[in-house]
Amino acid sequence: MYSIGAFSKMNRVTVKTLHHYDKEGLLKPAHVDQTTGYRYYASTQISTLHQIMAMKQIGFSIAEMKGAAENNDLAELIRIRKQEILAEITSLTNQLAQADYYLTQEQIPDIYIKSLPSVIVASMRMTISSQQDLFTAFPTMGEKMMRAGCKIDPLEYCFQMFHDPEYRDYNIDVELCEAVTKRLPDQNGLVFKELPEVPLAACFIHRGPYETIRHAHATLHEWLAHNPYQLNGPPREAAIDGIWNETNNQNWLTEVQFPLKYSV
Repeated sequence: MYSIGAFSKMNRVTVKTLHHYDKEGLLKPAHVDQTTGYRYYASTQISTLHQIMAMKQIGFSIAEMKGAAENNDLAELIRIRKQEILAEITSLTNQLAQADYYLTQEQIPDIYIKSLPSVIVASMRMTISSQQDLFTAFPTMGEKMMRAGCKIDPLEYCFQMFHDPEYRDYNIDVELCEAVTKRLPDQNGLVFKELPEVPLAACFIHRGPYETIRHAHATLHEWLAHNPYQLNGPPREAAIDGIWNETNNQNWLTEVQFPLKYSV
């Protein structure tokens, strides 16, 4: 039997830690003197302490260790923790790549990775001669939506998706999308569908007219070339401010969104 002080020294843990493990029920003393309250540990408890410390080094919390002891399923818990560690490594590797990119380019971080919500949309796909055609295409689509009885989703997510394999200034294969509350039967050129959530999307804010939005696409493609992601779906342009609420086109605001997947 070892006093708590001797047991702590031989195992390189603090007395406070042993008290905590006792309180949590992870490692109780083999004997407690009823008169003095002194705690004593047996040599056979060293292996138990080592297991606790090993699990702590892997990253398990006290609650997780107690759960493993109660369910006697340590191997499964370690497998789960392994997957969490791998995910953390991937996340940190991606963060490092982005930090290197911004340092190399000598620019402030301005590309934000976020998820895009699942959404029901009314859509129209067409080929337009240039970005200028959007000024007539969207009002035409709006009239058709009014006749169909569409209700705009409170998300107010209005965007266009570009189906060409690369950015084009002319003869653009574009799909206009407006978030609606309900999927209706397809009619009069309108197609209703539900777009699934996009878990990862690189987003970049473009301020100015649509004629210069190619620079935002170029910025995102340049960023992709230096980060561990690939394009995973049609790029989107989500309108925030535009001709409907801002007369000066230099103040128009568009979020260019690139759906992503991790590079293999």
